[in-house]
Amino acid sequence: MNTTDPRVGSARDNSTSPGLSRVVSGSNSSSTSNLVATLVPVLIWAALCAIIFVTLRRKCPRVYAPRAILKSLEPHEKSPPLPNGWFNWFTEFYRIPSVFVLNHSSLDGFLFLRFLRVLAVICLVGVILLWPILLPIHATGGAGNQGLDCLTLGNVVNHNRLYAHTLLSWVYFAFILYMVSRECVYYINLRQAYLLSPFYANRLSSRTVLYMNVPRQFLDEQRLRWMLGSSVKQIWIPQSTSELERLVKEREQTAMRLEKAEFELIKMANAARTKALEKAESESTEEPSKDSLETEPRSENGETPRSRSGTAEVIQASDNPQDALYPSKEMQERTLPDVNGSVASQWIPHSSRPHHRPIANYGRRVDTIKWTRNQIRKLNNQIAKVRRDQLFKTDGMLPSVFVEFETHTDAQHAYQTLTHHRPLHMARRFLGVRPFEILWESLSMSWLETIVRNFLIKALITAMIIFWAIPSALVGTISNIDYLSEKVSFLGWIADLPSAIKGILSGVVPALALSLLMSIVPGILRYCAKLGGVPTLTMIELYTQHAYFAFQVVQVFLITTLTSAASAAVTKLLEDPTTAKDLLSQNLPKASNFYLSYFLLQSLALGSGALVQFGNLFQLYVFQRYISSPRKMYTRWHRLQRIHWGAVFPVYTNLGVITLSYALIAPIILGFAAVGLLFLHIVYRYNLIYVYDSEVDTRGLVYPRALMHLLLGLYFSEICMIGLFSLKGAYIPVVLTVALLILTGLVHSSLLDALGPLLWSLPKSLTAQEDQHLLGTRPVNPRNAEDLEHIEQYHSDKEEQGPDYSSSRALEGASGALNALGGGIKTMFRKKVKQEAPEAHMIMDALTAFWMRWISPNPADKSNFLLRWLHPEVYSDYTLLRRMVPSDLPDPVYPEEVERDIYYPPSFFAKPPTLWIPRDPGGISRQEVEHCGKVIPTTDEYVHIDENGNVVINLEESRLVFDVSRLRY
Repeated sequence: MNTTDPRVGSARDNSTSPGLSRVVSGSNSSSTSNLVATLVPVLIWAALCAIIFVTLRRKCPRVYAPRAILKSLEPHEKSPPLPNGWFNWFTEFYRIPSVFVLNHSSLDGFLFLRFLRVLAVICLVGVILLWPILLPIHATGGAGNQGLDCLTLGNVVNHNRLYAHTLLSWVYFAFILYMVSRECVYYINLRQAYLLSPFYANRLSSRTVLYMNVPRQFLDEQRLRWMLGSSVKQIWIPQSTSELERLVKEREQTAMRLEKAEFELIKMANAARTKALEKAESESTEEPSKDSLETEPRSENGETPRSRSGTAEVIQASDNPQDALYPSKEMQERTLPDVNGSVASQWIPHSSRPHHRPIANYGRRVDTIKWTRNQIRKLNNQIAKVRRDQLFKTDGMLPSVFVEFETHTDAQHAYQTLTHHRPLHMARRFLGVRPFEILWESLSMSWLETIVRNFLIKALITAMIIFWAIPSALVGTISNIDYLSEKVSFLGWIADLPSAIKGILSGVVPALALSLLMSIVPGILRYCAKLGGVPTLTMIELYTQHAYFAFQVVQVFLITTLTSAASAAVTKLLEDPTTAKDLLSQNLPKASNFYLSYFLLQSLALGSGALVQFGNLFQLYVFQRYISSPRKMYTRWHRLQRIHWGAVFPVYTNLGVITLSYALIAPIILGFAAVGLLFLHIVYRYNLIYVYDSEVDTRGLVYPRALMHLLLGLYFSEICMIGLFSLKGAYIPVVLTVALLILTGLVHSSLLDALGPLLWSLPKSLTAQEDQHLLGTRPVNPRNAEDLEHIEQYHSDKEEQGPDYSSSRALEGASGALNALGGGIKTMFRKKVKQEAPEAHMIMDALTAFWMRWISPNPADKSNFLLRWLHPEVYSDYTLLRRMVPSDLPDPVYPEEVERDIYYPPSFFAKPPTLWIPRDPGGISRQEVEHCGKVIPTTDEYVHIDENGNVVINLEESRLVFDVSRLRY
């Protein structure tokens, strides 16, 4: 076999695509052209998105700055408005500190921005450290690869050059391990400062502990108070409310049907009224003599209020222009025309009223408005009866209880205490659970059901990861479209396409398909978490983060890499299995080319799309035109875009894993990752300040998990280098890399042991320190003060005898003699040094002071950047980070009835929804409000139908009822 044939182990020349290269030396590569084919459309898309953003930002503040304009937000949730100029806003935006996100959005958002900065710093340090050394070594490696392939480890032939990779891996990976360690220290201190701040510690949820799998005998308030101590303030023991939930849900659906029917009736009658008035006005113009006889009295706004009997009543105009649109209740009652009749029937026949055919009525036609009113009246009575029965029921208790303690410290003590002597009973407990994020179905599960469900869901997710590899493998195969067009007959037409189009097919399309394929996974995982018995939305996000990261690593990294390279190598392996060694050592480094396109898509393309907010633009300025329901318009206007951290963190953690895996194998990837991460940091920083809403807050728990996940990139890189070094016969670098792998595992294990106890609990030392900070002085026990006085007196007596004072005592045993001898030698040596070499003594003191400043610095002394970076335990201490959390934020205030029932199932205290219908000039809405108000709250304020029949709503002034879901505390 002719081994000099450039086609051995590869497809034809120029067949390499991103993620694939050929094995043989001397072969050309299309990696550069494919990268350019990906980069050009992505840059064009990013530029287009930037132009759209800069142009529409000034005209669409609801899309691009809702946190600056919405009045429904609390003052501490709002963001400062930016200037309306084309570019002067960027300076003001840049001046907003990152800590603003911590104080006005969430701890998760602040730590996500920090995570992106940490990744960018790691990549930039890698560029500075690795590019000047490794890129020349790779480019002159001697394998003859071209394009981007010559910048990978696969281009190195001489194994002696691999010592550089080994030494640099020790330096670079040690830096990464230290970065992760210092970030863990910073996170722990920041989280403790955040949880102990008055704004968080005074929340009701911060003082409430959820106990799950409570034994039946302890589902009693008196026994729980006896067991948990005197610091218990309130206990909620929820009951099973399946029947009540069904009735409440049915009432919600019936009320929405009534609201929709009222809306249709008012619009239909108003249109008929307008048409009749226009017709009457045209007839009166033609017959002026009849006009004086037939025209009825009208108010100044053109109304013609009439009763069923045909009598008319004139509505006097008010001096207050607001009264014309929103008259008082007294005025409404005075001007309401015959509430026993129907104003709408004057304009439309009874057969045109909204109707439907309910199944419960055997499909017979009924008037929707009358039928729903009667149904709501019946449902109200049934719900009230079931609630009364619930108060006296002693069975049907859920095996879960909520216990509120007097203070946050008491809740922490109870949370950290082992509660029950039986395994798995009351072992699952959660602190800081907010009412709106509780999944009540999970609270009804026993410990055995939870275990079985958990095992089944884990098995299901594992099967999904395995079988999801099929579409991911197809995506990886598409990235090698050139080779497929040669080997698959019906794809031969692809070879005739222009190179630019083939570059897009092999670069943009696979990366975009992979992103879309992975975007549907988080929703499936959240549903699996609910089935598995996860009790809160916060825990679901943490569950999703773990599982989705596994998906990302297996599908985006492992499967795509292997299939992309194997699609070209499998044929040569079948022809000559002895080439497997060469195939592996050269294809693995070159597989990084695919991820250059993937990074460009994830950072520039998708980041630009997130900046423009195409979805919100369409909903608020296109789809909103076709929404006529005031409730839907109000909800869509005031609801901010939510961000789910369980789906966001794994994507960028996986990007970090891929970057670290190829950092020494293909260093070029570090530059692309750094640029992309910096751009993403700008995008997410803007959105977190002005657009996103972080209702589901894990209180920063997603951050240490992402840092631990990031270390997987070090393992992958070290294992790959061990394999590649072995294939190239570099055995000493193999041994050194194995030692580095062991060191990485030890550091990782140490971090897990150090972080574990501090993630979910607060230490008592900080509670005491916080009390001392609030008091302003250190409390002194009188007895301790006396002891301190005696100690000081003892030291002063000792010092009075001078520095040459020495004491003699009896020496007992050999240990005493040795200690005395050692002490004598040290004293003699010190005296000799002081007498003979005072300069040396001064030098030693100076050196000691210098090194002590770097080893154990004093936070009160002046510091520099390097000193602060080396000692986060000193310069990022709890007492310093506490200043980042504001102390002037308002304490949460709860209505009495809400605080009493908030930890019961929502159906237990849910009120009927308030119907919201538009006000019309004919007075129809006022009559419908009067009639519907007898069975359900109804209003027509702040929304009306204008003269053209359009619904006009004052979205900022309209505030319906107290929304419990807004209680984020």
